[in-house]
Amino acid sequence: MYQSRIHATNGILSLALDALNGEVLELVRESTWDNVAKNHVQKAYSLLEGILHTEEADLRFHVPRYLEIAADESLKPLIRVEQRETSATVSLHYPALMCDTGKLAISAGITIELGEEEARSVWRLSLDNRTEYEIYEVAFPSLNGMWLGESWQDDILVLPRFAGWKAVNPTLKLASPPCEIHWKWQEYLYTYALGELSGIRDDRGAYTAALSYTGDASMLWMDLYDPTENTGIYMTCRNTSLTMKGLRVLSFGEQDPGIGMAVVHKPCLKRGEWKSEDCVVALHEGDWHWAADDYRAWFASLGRPAANRHSPSWFEKSAGLMAHYDFQYQLGGIVHTFRDIPELYRQARDLGLHHLLLSGWNKDGFDYGFPHYTPNPLLGTEEDLREAIQQVRGMGGHVAFYINSRLCNTAFADEQEQIRQSAVMNRNGSLYIEKYGAANVSFASMCINEPAWRQRLAHTVRYLTHDIGADSIYLDQLAMAPSLKCYHPAHAEHNDNPTAWNQGYEKLLSQLCMDTPPEGVALLYEGCNDIFGPRASGQLISSMSGPFIGRFPEVYKYTFPDQILVDMMTPRRHSAMRPEHIARHSTEFLYKAFVMGSYFWCYDLEWDNTWRRDPEQAQRLKKVIALRVRWLENYGHGRFTDTVGILRAPAEPMIKRFELEDGLLLACACDSTLCGQVAVSWKYGRPPKAVVMTMDQPDAQPLTDISVETIDGTPCALLSLPHSEMAVIVLRI
Repeated sequence: MYQSRIHATNGILSLALDALNGEVLELVRESTWDNVAKNHVQKAYSLLEGILHTEEADLRFHVPRYLEIAADESLKPLIRVEQRETSATVSLHYPALMCDTGKLAISAGITIELGEEEARSVWRLSLDNRTEYEIYEVAFPSLNGMWLGESWQDDILVLPRFAGWKAVNPTLKLASPPCEIHWKWQEYLYTYALGELSGIRDDRGAYTAALSYTGDASMLWMDLYDPTENTGIYMTCRNTSLTMKGLRVLSFGEQDPGIGMAVVHKPCLKRGEWKSEDCVVALHEGDWHWAADDYRAWFASLGRPAANRHSPSWFEKSAGLMAHYDFQYQLGGIVHTFRDIPELYRQARDLGLHHLLLSGWNKDGFDYGFPHYTPNPLLGTEEDLREAIQQVRGMGGHVAFYINSRLCNTAFADEQEQIRQSAVMNRNGSLYIEKYGAANVSFASMCINEPAWRQRLAHTVRYLTHDIGADSIYLDQLAMAPSLKCYHPAHAEHNDNPTAWNQGYEKLLSQLCMDTPPEGVALLYEGCNDIFGPRASGQLISSMSGPFIGRFPEVYKYTFPDQILVDMMTPRRHSAMRPEHIARHSTEFLYKAFVMGSYFWCYDLEWDNTWRRDPEQAQRLKKVIALRVRWLENYGHGRFTDTVGILRAPAEPMIKRFELEDGLLLACACDSTLCGQVAVSWKYGRPPKAVVMTMDQPDAQPLTDISVETIDGTPCALLSLPHSEMAVIVLRI
């Protein structure tokens, strides 16, 4: 009997493949009978697609389709299903893959495991490249035209873009034109997204958003879920080597609805064989928290050794820092000298901050003098700098220096040998160039796998901490800028492996751990990433720099709740550095960072971004810092659980839950006034002892109007929110 499709099931998931070419026709969660593969988009390819680099052009390759197989039966894949009672294995072998110009001497093998009564399916790919060209990247698993339940319009996509991004109706949002403004600050012309993250239209008409790991992908998982159906689809790669990869989502718009999801591998394969790590596609109950729980458990299973997190005791109790980029700006403007540093600390201390970050301190200034990391002679002598740091430390303060972990100014005559030796080289032998600020300034991206460059960075950190006296360091771009493939023929450490970027930065951070003074150094860097996070004190996520709608740092914080995220704050008035649409949400950014347990990164730039020219918001900041310090001193950070365990809460306030050793903590904020009742799960049987701290009364006060009831079978503590803009409520056994 003719069969057009082949089925496999484990009782939880079922899969149907096209019997002729193996493309995915059904992916079903059997408890609901919902097939998430609802639109077979002809312009997209399921299972796998990739890019083959040739001397003439890059070619997109894919599995063969009906007419191609009809014209050449040697293209027909061998498809087998081993169906067992509660598990199944599907195997596919493609003798050759196809591109627009015809048949390619690339064969592929795919296995899909449906484990014993398991919501997760495991996908594996092997490739044999017999061409003369390089398989540049491969999207696998690649699934398209998906949505959950009745409509695509109520689906929600969660991506690990920087710390996290969320979009309702991603079919529409990815294909919507970007809404952007341009904002001038000094020599910088920034582009800010007023709307949400949009996809980039490709030659097929697909609107694609691609995330690089490391870079804008802080983790290697994503989730599409439907809150009305209480179901979701989760995709990840068990990337045990933690090598460069990526995530991709795409949409053809609501006229051709559904989204595509894929893990992007970077084999860089010239002839020979390559195998993927295990990839997981799961259909689950619940929302994105299910996916985060799975990824966290897998990451913990890697057994990576606990790292020196560079978290001295003072940092663990610190609320934030004051950042000064106004020593020497890019085109030479000087605002402060080294002798001003003690007074700048006093100004920060008046707001409750005891941590300074200094940028533009180095020769030739910020965003120009990289990597001239010696004291700027226009600002004073090395002894002036050392003495200023000693004064701040003597007053109980702490000082971080800015270092760019990646850039070298191409205009410097004395750096030409370093550039020749250490810069990232593209496949054609050209340098990878980046530009920031003035149009006449350009930087070579430096390869972190080149030992001389890596040792230079480590030497700079040793110099600033051991000789100058800093007890904190900030490494810009480390996890925020995209990882790069390097084809430099002299870089022996990544010989024939241009995708070793992540491992190079691991080597740097390991070196910094060994060089740390006995009392410890607070190490911060830009971006956040699961590979590097355990080695840092804090990771700068810069929520205000991303799409204005959809930023969702809860995704990373919930997945790795013990890591500290750092987020930028801006005053409401006179914020020249930030556009008006950002500044008018100053309080929202501040309160969101507070309930997330984030570290406040506050700028103080004379005339450009200073809280001293916004006294009302400065007073609010001072109260928030005071409350945060009380929280940390009395209860520590706690373990962030987002809203998991909060069964009932008013809609308007921001409320997040943290677990303590002997209870829990609720961080609450509202830019008007808190009001209403909260029900939070309480597993201890007897009523809690409760206290509340508010921004107006930061010392703990007993909370008396509290009771214990059972809601939907779950024991809960019920309490009323205090009348304040911000509160910390602690329940203990």
